[in-house]
Amino acid sequence: MATPISRREFLAASASSVIASASAVHANSWAAAPGESSQEKVLDPGGIFWILTVPNPSFHEQLAAKELERGIRKLRFSQQQRRGFVSGPVTDKKDFLFEIRTEPERFKHSEAYEVALHNAGQIQPSTLVKLTGATPLAALYAVFDFLERQGAFFGLDGEVYPLEPKLSLSLPPSGQPWQGMPRFSSRGLVPWPDFLNCISVFNAEDHRAYLEAMLRMRFNTLGIHVYGQSNYWVESFLSFEYGPTGHIAFTDTTATNRWGYVPQRTSRFGMGASQFYDGEVFGSDATRLARNTWEAEELAQQLWRDAFQYAGKLGIRTGVGFEPYQIPGEILQAAPPEARLDPESETHARPRLDPESVAARDILEIRLGRLLENYPSVDYVWLFEDEGMSWRSHKNKTPLSVTPFKTAHDFLRRHAPKKRMVISGWGGVARHFEDFNRRLPEDIIFTGLSDMLGWDPVNEAYGKLGGRERWPILWVEDDPSMWFPQFHVNRFQRDMKLAEEYGCQGVLGIHWRHKITDPTAGYQSEASWDKSLSPATFYERYGKALARSPRGEKLGQILESTDRERKILSTFSGEYQNGHAVTNEFAGDYEEGFVFWKGSEIPPSLMQTQKEVANALLALTVQSSSPEERERMEYISKHVEMLVPYATAWVASAQLNKLLKKAVELKKADKADEARNLIETEGVELWYPLGSAAREVLLNFQHIVSTRNDLGSLASMHNKLERLTLFRLPASMKEFLGELPEQLRKAQTDLAKPDPNASTRIFLPTRPTILLKGETVRLSAVAPGVDAVKGIVLFTRAWGETKWFQKKMQLAGRRTYTAQLGPFDPKAGLVDYYVEAEISRESKATSLTAPSEAPKDTYTLTLV
Repeated sequence: MATPISRREFLAASASSVIASASAVHANSWAAAPGESSQEKVLDPGGIFWILTVPNPSFHEQLAAKELERGIRKLRFSQQQRRGFVSGPVTDKKDFLFEIRTEPERFKHSEAYEVALHNAGQIQPSTLVKLTGATPLAALYAVFDFLERQGAFFGLDGEVYPLEPKLSLSLPPSGQPWQGMPRFSSRGLVPWPDFLNCISVFNAEDHRAYLEAMLRMRFNTLGIHVYGQSNYWVESFLSFEYGPTGHIAFTDTTATNRWGYVPQRTSRFGMGASQFYDGEVFGSDATRLARNTWEAEELAQQLWRDAFQYAGKLGIRTGVGFEPYQIPGEILQAAPPEARLDPESETHARPRLDPESVAARDILEIRLGRLLENYPSVDYVWLFEDEGMSWRSHKNKTPLSVTPFKTAHDFLRRHAPKKRMVISGWGGVARHFEDFNRRLPEDIIFTGLSDMLGWDPVNEAYGKLGGRERWPILWVEDDPSMWFPQFHVNRFQRDMKLAEEYGCQGVLGIHWRHKITDPTAGYQSEASWDKSLSPATFYERYGKALARSPRGEKLGQILESTDRERKILSTFSGEYQNGHAVTNEFAGDYEEGFVFWKGSEIPPSLMQTQKEVANALLALTVQSSSPEERERMEYISKHVEMLVPYATAWVASAQLNKLLKKAVELKKADKADEARNLIETEGVELWYPLGSAAREVLLNFQHIVSTRNDLGSLASMHNKLERLTLFRLPASMKEFLGELPEQLRKAQTDLAKPDPNASTRIFLPTRPTILLKGETVRLSAVAPGVDAVKGIVLFTRAWGETKWFQKKMQLAGRRTYTAQLGPFDPKAGLVDYYVEAEISRESKATSLTAPSEAPKDTYTLTLV
């Protein structure tokens, strides 16, 4: 397997070939929408930025003012900042006044806003920028739009600001305001809770940071599906009882056994990965600290109840739901046998309880009642066609019963008339929309995931629903490629255009991970307001937010061409059958992930193009001019770089698997000696490069793990990729050899050893960004690496102060430390924070910080 050093020989040629294939992009950091224009206003360093609100501002108006103040600071303007009320301060011509106003009479849409440039008048000769919204929330959206136009990027993992200080302001010309009007009234996300890399492992601080990121992306809708199928495929969030009977439910941890995971102590992870975890079990505290299924239920539901209430405070509508056709096995056992169905029934597409039965009605109403009781603040009740029925109807167009939906609608009308009902499902559900549209009340919202993991376009059925509200769900990422970077901006442009043409009032995005999905989710958020936004323009802006010029522009070009030309491993094969995209499974986290035995093949041409992309990104990364820029670049470059050894390991594993199958046949034919010889002479030699490639994949990823979701991905990859390559395949060979060669056993041990050259680093998996009065939030810091950690200190400083307040963080376990942020006085407006670790390197004490350039650069809390 080629090493990073040898790859550098290809950098120049690879980088030029990838960049040359990218489409042309615009020169400006922000391309104005049709009919819009912008101007650059050079700033006078002696001027003051005045951020003004009306007296007694609302919550969102306060937040808008403080978020604008936050953004101006993050853009590194040299100007002083002061707060005041409209018409209050006496200013100089060098000053800028930013007025935040709410004027509902001026706008037709409740989320519309305007950013306008005015002359403040002869008495106030300074420059006046008015950010006006139809509602206080719309005024806050105006602030986020304004900051994006200055170069900020808002993604699922939080905010990213350009590394160079801003010397000028991008402003609308006088008399030509920037006007914001959403293309879709419902804009948001469907974070899927099942794997170790998603909201299943979230704690309270993770939910808060996620919702705060959604707000800055101007998303207003959060919808969550909960699994409630048979046996142990049941999650705690919507647990219920039927008569005296309850059921087992939990969220996934490294000690559970759903989705291809096997229970495994994190201390058994090889290559030093155990350092990333504070104990033997990684997962949400709601499960790992619960003593029984009832506590798991109570803790999980309290966690989501608090999150939904916080979402409502921020201005995000929420919905949660389940699959009414399916029930937990224990509940089915308690149901009368007269209401059960033959699970092989073609007529009912595999529900196990007759949806027309009285028992089904009773159980559905119990579930709905529990949902409303546990989550009183939700706006939507979401009912899903179950996944198995979707694929069954995909093949034979089996009709679905509408009785559960009618029952639920009637129940909500009687008990919660202000809640809206949503029907959803996998891609197959759209095939039932025309039938449902005729038979169900028109106030029910229709939504569903796009077919074939989103590679099929938005279904034309959405355009045949008359006046019914509908929201297609696009795949920000798909789960058969869950460990890979996925760039789908070009696909999103197509599907958002179709959704608009079909009269859809909303567009949502399904995802699991966060930071690596930022490009696609970021495009979804921005294109929900700007229909003219092209993938090339978006990628350029994204690149320039992450890296300094000219690397930022080149990064955008590489990512756009990689997306458009599908240059890296992905689910889509490039082929269509029976009108649907044909997909592969190269890293399906719903089973054992590294399923090399399933027959999916990697074309040599793809192995070459992804190597070229990896080398082009590496070429940019090594040119980084600061630690912060390098961290940003490496997160993307190493995600792509690890695909190269991953593909090598996949091909070698598939070849070895074929040899093992042949050996099995030989053994069955009483040719055990031939089977042994085959594995001894060919199989063993195949394994060595395979094992080395798997190690390279994992070490590449460990180098960039930096979020809560990344910790989940890392656990999954060790639980599956490491186990399958370093243990299971050798165990298979051992069946024919009797004993593994000593050299191979030594290689197993060596490959699982920590990287002796792994530099120690420190990161915060979750960075809180907003605190309300009197609140505190937990902060965690992780410091993996070869050096000993003596301790970690949290530094905080309120805006306007010069002295840092220090707090020693407490060791939670291994190399994870925690502390509470807050409470702080909201009058401070903003609080900067960072952490510093004291480490021992070669008997000498030194320190590391997060962010890497603190205290020059810090994380920030907005206080409201």
